[in-house]
Amino acid sequence: MFEEGLVSIIIPTYLEADNIQGLLERAISALDAQGSIRYEILVIDDNSSDDTVNIAKRVLEKKGRVIRRIAGIKSLSLSVLDGIKEARGDIIVIMDGDGSHPPELIPLFVKNLKEGYDLVIGSRYIRGGGTRNFPLSRKIISRLACFLGRIVSSVRDNTSGFLGIKRRALEGMVFTSSGFKIGLEIFVKARVNKFKEIPYVFVNRAKGKSKLRTNTIIEYLYQIPVLLKYKFLKNKKCV
Repeated sequence: MFEEGLVSIIIPTYLEADNIQGLLERAISALDAQGSIRYEILVIDDNSSDDTVNIAKRVLEKKGRVIRRIAGIKSLSLSVLDGIKEARGDIIVIMDGDGSHPPELIPLFVKNLKEGYDLVIGSRYIRGGGTRNFPLSRKIISRLACFLGRIVSSVRDNTSGFLGIKRRALEGMVFTSSGFKIGLEIFVKARVNKFKEIPYVFVNRAKGKSKLRTNTIIEYLYQIPVLLKYKFLKNKKCV
């Protein structure tokens, strides 16, 4: 049963023992400081072999839940989808577990969603946004990916994994993404009348290894024509 006014923060993790404690503590501090936001934090862990799960459980206590995905394919997108299924809130926030997304922005996401936006995206590529400690190769890949993503989405930072959305905007969606980028599929398929991009500075992880792999890029390239076909068929039905 969903709870009106409850915010569910979904954080997919895999081998984030070095980062998860700091991220959760920052998120709890930012949300508790508001005093008026009811929330739950869901850490969806992809069966990490390190101490990610134990650390998350210890920090969260009564602030949320840790769900360990033991069976199935290891996948950020599938972890997010499991989190959406488990979430009890009518507002959902999705963010990375490596500390690259500032949890201090969550209250601003919630404010905009409550004021009428259906979707709010943390954006590196609008005025005020940017990246820090980002290798040149990653900058090039990110920019190219966003350029390609504009074929199917008007969101400037369409590869962003930092977003807030009303649950009702996700109703009826059938997801096909199983790789690294779930955001683009949400931007294309969600029932959104109004969206807003909010600038933030992406801080590349200081600890641990990036999960970006060659197959991640291949999966993303495959996703573009699939979503383009979806848009074409949807528009055709509307005519």
